[in-house]
This record gives sequence, C-alpha cells and structure tokens, in this order.
Amino acid sequence: MIRMLVSGALVLFFLALLLFSSGVLQLLLQLFTFVVLTLLMVVILLSLTGKSTPIITRYALLMGAEDSAEERSYTRKVTWFWFGFLVLLFGLKLSAFTGGLTNTTGGVELMFYLGSAVLFVGEFYLRPLFLPAHKGSSFWQFILQLGQVSPKEIWQFDSKKELP
Repeated sequence: MIRMLVSGALVLFFLALLLFSSGVLQLLLQLFTFVVLTLLMVVILLSLTGKSTPIITRYALLMGAEDSAEERSYTRKVTWFWFGFLVLLFGLKLSAFTGGLTNTTGGVELMFYLGSAVLFVGEFYLRPLFLPAHKGSSFWQFILQLGQVSPKEIWQFDSKKELP
C-alpha cells in the first residue's frame, strides 16, 4: 500500500514538473524520445543489411514459426515496413525540433504508440492471408509467446546460427 502511494506521488511530482517546468524537462524528454527512436531505427536497419537475419524473422523463428522461404520473405518485408514507419516518425520528430515545434509535446509519441498498436495487431490479422500456416492463431497466445522470447536470444541469433 505504501509502495503504491509513493509511486503515485512520484508520478504526480514528475507530471507537475513536466507541466510547470521552464521547458528544460520537456526538451530532455523530447531528446530522450529522439534517441530511442534513432536507436530502434539503427537496430532494425542493421538487421536488414548483409547476411543478418531481420529482427522480426528472428522473433518468428524463436517463437516456433516454420523456417521456410515464404516465412523469411514475409517477415523481411514486415521488418522493412516497421523501418519505414520509424523513418516517418523520425522525420516528424526531426521537423518538430528544427521547426521549433517542441512545444507540441507528445504528438510523435502518440503516433508511435497508436501506429505501433495498429501495425502490430493489423499485421497479426493480415498474416494468414500471406502465410496460410498461421490461420486460426490466437492473438493472446501470440502475445504470450512473444513475451517468452528473450532479448538476449534475439541479440545473439545470428552468432548462434553460425556455431557448429
């Protein structure tokens, strides 16, 4: 109970700082979001270059998807689509910084969360059209499987693949 009260008080304090600050805290949050967005783009792009396995393909294979040419091709395309989405958000965030639109905080972040949800759920329900083996999959089972994949396994996917 006390932990919840302290957590709630900290959140309210942070929101009050954000609301009543001179703009420095808001700028720091905007820069943090910009850095996170940039890192996501770089990680996804690096997974799409050379002989690397695309990040979404890694997730699919570690979740038990069939290792077929169709699965790899489809997940590579989905990874490119996510990269394009992040590039769009990056451009919007960059234009907000250069155009002095940092006072409109949260717009790109809101688009990121809503767009990610739409892409994530939409892709799940469109997948069976392109990969018939995924017909009848449960969304909640998919979420549970996704949570079972370790970030360490994703990160080390290609290096483990090359071992004898």
